Amino acid sequence: MDDQIQRRIAEISGKVKVLLQKFSDLKLENEILTSEMDKKEKEIVDLSAKHNAELNATITATKNNVTASASKNLDEKNKEIDTLVREIEICIDELKNE
Repeated sequence: MDDQIQRRIAEISGKVKVLLQKFSDLKLENEILTSEMDKKEKEIVDLSAKHNAELNATITATKNNVTASASKNLDEKNKEIDTLVREIEICIDELKNE
């Protein structure tokens, strides 16, 4: 009976060692995967920040172009208005002189 118990204990002990080794392997794999996941998350954050910076730069450039274009158009319109006002004044002066 003692031999049978000893064999059973040895058998269970062997299975426990195998399970502990598998557990250690899985734990190591989990740590590696967690580390890789953390790296990927950092890459995503970095890419997101870069993308946001590029978008903000594009938005700023577009706003500046719109403002510059609007200012240019406004200057041109003001010049056209000034020219028309001068022409009207000349016409009024000519009518007064007639």
